[in-house]
Order: sequence, then C-alpha cells, then structure tokens
Amino acid sequence: MKIAIVRGKHLNKFEMQLYEPLAKTHQLVGFGSLRPFQDQFAFPVVKLPSPMDLPNFPYKMPLLNRLMIDGQYLFGLEARLRGFDIAHSAETYLHFTQQCLNAKKRGWVKKVVVTVFENIPFANEGIWGRQKFKQRAIKEVDHFIAISQRSKEALILEGADPKKISIINQYIDTAAFRPSSKLKVVSSKLNILFVGRLELYKGVYEVIFAFRKLLADPDLKGCDLALTMIGDGSEKAKLLELERRMRIEERVTHKTVPYDRMPAEYQKAAIFVAPSRATRHWQEQFSTVLLEAQASGLPIITTWSGAIPENIGEAGALVQPADFSALAVGLKKFILDPALRQKFGRKSRQRAVAVFDISIGSRKLAKVYEKTLYSHS
Repeated sequence: MKIAIVRGKHLNKFEMQLYEPLAKTHQLVGFGSLRPFQDQFAFPVVKLPSPMDLPNFPYKMPLLNRLMIDGQYLFGLEARLRGFDIAHSAETYLHFTQQCLNAKKRGWVKKVVVTVFENIPFANEGIWGRQKFKQRAIKEVDHFIAISQRSKEALILEGADPKKISIINQYIDTAAFRPSSKLKVVSSKLNILFVGRLELYKGVYEVIFAFRKLLADPDLKGCDLALTMIGDGSEKAKLLELERRMRIEERVTHKTVPYDRMPAEYQKAAIFVAPSRATRHWQEQFSTVLLEAQASGLPIITTWSGAIPENIGEAGALVQPADFSALAVGLKKFILDPALRQKFGRKSRQRAVAVFDISIGSRKLAKVYEKTLYSHS
C-alpha cells in the first residue's frame, strides 16, 4: 500500500515510531510543513509551505485560526496526494484533514483515515467554520482511529458510525526506553522526575508544592530528595519564582532534552510523577510520558484525568487531580518503601512490553489500513 502520513507542523518522532515498522512492507511518505518538529524517519518526508511556519508573533495561532478556520494548512497537499491508496490525517477539525478529503473527492486518493486524540465531545468548535469541518469529516472519513475509549465515545456522540472506529492507543519503543542496566542499590538519594509542558493543566504547581511539603516532612528527614522537571512552557518563570520563594531552587533542576536522550533521563529517576488536571477545554488525551515511564520501569504516581486510567491500568498509583497534598502522600509512600517502588516498577515494565510495545500497535495499524482500503463502503 502507498500511504501518506499527513501531520504538517506536528510531524514528530514519538508518533512516527508507530509507523516506521510499516515502512518495511508498505510505501510510506510523511507530509510535514517546511519546519516540522522532526523530519528524520524510516520513510521519506515531503515538506510543504504552511502558515504554521511563520515566525512566532503575539496572538499568532488565534489570528491564523480565525482567518483560516485552522492554521494547519499545507499548500499544494491535494495534488501531492495523487496516486496514494490512503491519506492518514489527524483530528477532524484540522485544515489538512479537509485537504485529504478534497483529494479523495477528486479521485486522487482512495481512502482517508483520521486519528482522533480529542476526547471532549464537540470541543474545538468555538472558531467559525470548525463545526462544518468536523461535521464533514464525521460524514466523509472512511475510518477513524481513536487513541482511547474516551476518544471513541466522543466521536460517537458527535455522530460517527461506531463501525468506522478502531481504538489504537499510543505505543512506545520498549527497546529504546528500558530500565537501567545498572544494579540499583537502595539508598537515601531519590530523584523524582516530571516530564511535560510547564503549564497549569499538567499539574506543575502541584509538583513543586508537593515537593516542598516532602522536604519539610520530619518522616523524610534522612532522605536526599531531588526533583527534575524536563520541559518548557508559559509557567516556567512563575515556577522558578515560587521555587526561590519556597527556598527549594537548589533541589530542583529544570532542563530541556532532545528526544533521543530522554531514555537516559528516565533511567536516572527513582519515581515518575504526572499530575495532570482537567480544564473546561482539555483533559489528558493519553499521555506519552506515562508510556515512556512504564517502559523505563519506574514507579508512577499520576491522577484521574482523561484517558490516564486507561493508560496506566494497575501499573501506577492514582490520586485526585489539583490536590498537592494527596500527591505528596502518594509520593511519600514510594519514598519510604523501596519494595513498593520495585513492585510498581516491575508492573510498569511488564505493562509496557505486554500492552504498549510498538510492534503491537503497528500490527493493529496495518490491519486497519487493509480493512479500510479493501472495504466497499
């Protein structure tokens, strides 16, 4: 099969690792903007001009989205899809999904598959034209891939035919992300790791407040605790200020790390924390970092938010979101009990290998492509 993976600016290494195994048996081509997040994969990439490549300026995305309905437009995409069996896009409201449907209407591509991450029904409809974008996609897309049960339920509520929806979660390369090969000796030094956008909805304030609470806990007086936060975002300056005010800045390390070096960062950690919280317009769609932490064999403490319970199963501890005290209690249990950390670390690794290994997802994806291409609907 000849398959176009259309992601525009958002073409990235993490998501594409699911597709790379298929490049051995099918002809895959990625379609990105001129400056996508990443562009080196096991298959070639076609780069097309996009408004997303404009330099950042104040209110860039609100302006683009209001002028164009959605700024994720790839100039010339329709013609470049000529001769493909399947165009695989993402989200019903993105502009390049409409372009894939345009190409299908002209007979240039046979079928359109769309992966849906969104898990809030009727979300992203506040901008003019997006409701029509979504309604058209619900009607004309040949098959949907929902990354979670919640995403599938949202699609059904929006009118999608359940028979046209398959659930294929996100997956992880368990050979790249794996537990440290070094013998871990139980010690008082513990590194707590957070990875993600430094934004309110990722629970970043709960992380630093819980950490400060742990440092002041008399039961943990003999523990040498450290916190590593990997990522960037709009809340970073405020976080740094609060860390100084709470006098914990010497215990907290902020950094950004290239994706290919992330496995080593997980191997340095003793506990992983991901306290996402829901907002009116967003809840955790699946959480790739939880997959990375599981594959790395880390004990995990996270929250009841969006699709996280589907992701984590029984391989991690769940607490209520937006509650730094509950987060501190959960972390304290792991800190005081090395055997508990080892138990949950084993559960994490076992779940990653058995449920979320890339090879499993790639086989499911290939079956969806074959079913979609050769169906007569």
